[in-house]
Amino acid sequence: MAVSGVSSSGLNFTGLATGIDTAKLVDGLTKFNQKRIDVLTAQKAALTTKQATFSALSAKLFDLQFKTNALSRSAGSAFDGRKASISDTTAVTAAAGTAAVPGNYTLTVNALAQGSQLASEGFADPNAAIKQGTLTLQVGSGTATAVTVNSSNATLQGLADAVNAAGGEVRASVINDGSASPYRLLLTSAKTGAANAITVTNNLTTGAGASIDPTNKTIQAATDAQVTVGTGGGALTVSSATNQVNKLIPGVSLNLLRADPAKPLTLTVANDTESTVKAMQDFVDAYNGVRDFLNEQTAYNPESKSAGRLQGNRDAAALADELAGALSASVPGLASGANRLSTVGLAFTDKGKLTFDSTKLTAALNGQGGANPAELKKLFALSGKSDTSGVEFVLGGNKTRPTGGSPYQLQVTAPATRAVVIGSGAPGGSVVITPPNNALQLKVNGLLAAGVTLTPGTYTPDSLVSMLQQRINAAPELAENPVAVGLNGDGKIQITSQTYGTTSKVEITGGNVLSQLGFGGGEASTGTNAAGHFVVNGLTEVATGSGQVLTGSAGNANTDGLQVRATLPGSGSGNVTVSQGLASRLNSVLTKYLDASSGRLRAINDTFTQQTTDIDKSITRQNGMMAAKTADLQVQFAAMESAVNNLKGLQAQLSSLVVTNFGSK
Repeated sequence: MAVSGVSSSGLNFTGLATGIDTAKLVDGLTKFNQKRIDVLTAQKAALTTKQATFSALSAKLFDLQFKTNALSRSAGSAFDGRKASISDTTAVTAAAGTAAVPGNYTLTVNALAQGSQLASEGFADPNAAIKQGTLTLQVGSGTATAVTVNSSNATLQGLADAVNAAGGEVRASVINDGSASPYRLLLTSAKTGAANAITVTNNLTTGAGASIDPTNKTIQAATDAQVTVGTGGGALTVSSATNQVNKLIPGVSLNLLRADPAKPLTLTVANDTESTVKAMQDFVDAYNGVRDFLNEQTAYNPESKSAGRLQGNRDAAALADELAGALSASVPGLASGANRLSTVGLAFTDKGKLTFDSTKLTAALNGQGGANPAELKKLFALSGKSDTSGVEFVLGGNKTRPTGGSPYQLQVTAPATRAVVIGSGAPGGSVVITPPNNALQLKVNGLLAAGVTLTPGTYTPDSLVSMLQQRINAAPELAENPVAVGLNGDGKIQITSQTYGTTSKVEITGGNVLSQLGFGGGEASTGTNAAGHFVVNGLTEVATGSGQVLTGSAGNANTDGLQVRATLPGSGSGNVTVSQGLASRLNSVLTKYLDASSGRLRAINDTFTQQTTDIDKSITRQNGMMAAKTADLQVQFAAMESAVNNLKGLQAQLSSLVVTNFGSK
């Protein structure tokens, strides 16, 4: 017996005593184990294919959810888009946000905001020697910057370079005005606005060079922009330290380019129907993409006699039904002309896909067909209303459920408050504000307003607080954080943040005008958040306050993500009714399948993963059993061959003895 080689079946024998092909015998005896392994491998391949198919479906559903969100949001949805146009874009450009109210406005740009510009007297040469020392520059009540001039830079151009290298809020250059002594030092403020004039402290007094007066000529005064909205006696004029005006018309940002007090402009704010139509088309395309995928994967082709990977799958069938069901029903509470898909030009085909007539949606958005844009938004979005003036629905989340027979009750246990700082003493009957003692430093909502310079003059307490409010709110640092300034019952000045909650903060940090205002410095105040909870069918659901808004906590059975603004002056309650539009319903279905922790697709994927893991274990076990069986058979065959070989040897010996014994006779 000889071993001829090693294969996956074990040892191969040649020249065996029995003449038996042991490799074929081993393969035959282990064929059952191999068949089971082949079956398991095929099952794993089928599961992996289905898992990949569900993964592809999941990607399409996420895309659909993204496009659905644009229609289902309570705030900032595709139905809230606004656009602004103006009669002369060379004078003003405008942009409108979702808070803008459609309408026509008359604007007049009376003046642009300008930065301060000062020029020195003229010199014959840009490299003319000047005196040495220090030049201190300050813009408004900002940080002063000291510029050193010595033997290395004591020229007109050297001074300009030193100012720029100092990195303050003043830029310098040497200009040529074409006169007999044409070269002048030009100082330009980096900030616009009347409060940002350049102040120069000139201590360039030593050395043999010429004297220089950087304030010799005012090229341009620091001024605020002024814009008037409206005409006649009811017109309103506002000032701005910059040419970006954001608070004149709510939700509209104006960029002032040119002033012309004699030329009124027309600003038009309108619904952005184009973006709404696009969002609807994107939604339809995404929905049809999901339906095409489901139709393909669940179909049977009789010609090729092949079935889609998800044919007969109950989850795929249930998903298709739920997607269609979310969009098919009418929305209660809306007028009959605005409570179904056909209102906006949508309809189902016999394949379960959507068709879209954009012309019909555009007409509906323009108020034609009996529906207005607000109703169209409710047709798709999660919306709500309250029966109490101090309780206002803000928005809901993907897990906010619509109210059933009874509304949700909001119980407000404590209202939100604002930060208010009050002076320690009342200002006098006549308050005189004179430079340089006219600077105030304070923080509002955590932002330092270093540039609050009060306008010089003589004021009554009432006119003083009016001027103080205007100057604080004109500070660029506080553009989005205005305050209200007034007198309390004791005649003391109080400064109130317009923000509510713990982010509302006011702190007096310094300044040289504090005594005239009745402040000592260091006064500080912080607001508080609203507190309360929801009551649903007699059960309490937790809410968290942020400013005036109370939000249903994650995990609430009904009010998860529900946001309600409470403006009640004290504790109280109000009822909120939540309605779910078509896109919001669809979003709930999608969340049911796509939720990262509890979604149905997560469970399906986990099941596939567990099944393939179990199959891998079974294959490993079968391979082990087959290897052990093969080894055992090989040992048995080897023993058999050895025994047969021994018998053949004995036979040969016996034959030899017979031949010898009988042959000798």
